[in-house]
Amino acid sequence: MSKVKFNSNNSNGLKPLSEIDHTIKGTITVGQFLVVHNKFLNDKKLEGLSERTISDYLKHMKFFKQYILNIQRSNVDQCLIDGQFFKEYLYYMVMEKQYKPCTVNLRVSTLKCYCNWLYKNGYTKENYSLAINKVKRPQDTIKPLRDEDVKKMLNQPNRNIYAGFRDFTIMVILLDCGIRIQELCNTLVSDVDLKNATLNVRAVVSKTRKSRELPLGKQSVMLLKQLIDISVENKCNYVFMSSNTGLKLNYNVAIKNFEKYGKSAGIKVRCTPHVWRHTFATNAVKAGIDLFTLQKILGQNNITTTRQYVQLETSDLIKKHNKIDFVGRYLGGRR
Repeated sequence: MSKVKFNSNNSNGLKPLSEIDHTIKGTITVGQFLVVHNKFLNDKKLEGLSERTISDYLKHMKFFKQYILNIQRSNVDQCLIDGQFFKEYLYYMVMEKQYKPCTVNLRVSTLKCYCNWLYKNGYTKENYSLAINKVKRPQDTIKPLRDEDVKKMLNQPNRNIYAGFRDFTIMVILLDCGIRIQELCNTLVSDVDLKNATLNVRAVVSKTRKSRELPLGKQSVMLLKQLIDISVENKCNYVFMSSNTGLKLNYNVAIKNFEKYGKSAGIKVRCTPHVWRHTFATNAVKAGIDLFTLQKILGQNNITTTRQYVQLETSDLIKKHNKIDFVGRYLGGRR
């Protein structure tokens, strides 16, 4: 099968607007759909979206482009975009490739956002985002780590070297306040208030673009003080440094390190920082923190999302139920 080539007439890959306009107002070809994506990204950057979000837009569009390159259709780049085109892409991901629902929905979300932008800016006469539906997925699929597995992972980093001590500290802080790993890796020395035991998540690094103050326990403060002293000594503004470059730790490296520690500890389930965030959420509720407080700490806009982070075992429910003893209030000591 021959590969489809997408041409552009200028150096940045974006055709002049006069060439984007189709003879039928409000229609756009597949080739144009891919080219105009650059303009969409520029608009999103101006809106102040995080680097992670922009990166996701690029990555997911590459998957869509690869799908287009592989479908057996002549001159596909000249075909007009319509709702059916996206439904076929959804079918390809779900039925042919059998991707996990979470993977499909992530790619669908960024595609829907782009289609909505195209409609609002007059590139399409229909809002094709309405034709792209997310697939149903099982709820509450991310389980928190068991206490014994958390302890096993905490024992994995070699705290006698900087990288190990840094990774151990990251684990402790995730257990302490459930911060996102991207937010933590972007923590500046000035973001940590050792005296008041708080960590400031600046709006510019927060996923929701809203700042928040996170409380810290004594162990976290003690560990952070040592890391901050090392950063200051190395004239680095960030708390968590790369041991190779002396610059800010890349969050992808942190994620890979967690997976490495989980594997070396013999843990069979996922051991990512995100799973540790879920572990914090579940432990917080067990300790008596209400969902609205937890929502504030986690930095989430939707309480429904917060609810999905909390996974209580049946034994936890039984303990809470027995502690409350609703019926005993009315029957007293009767049996």
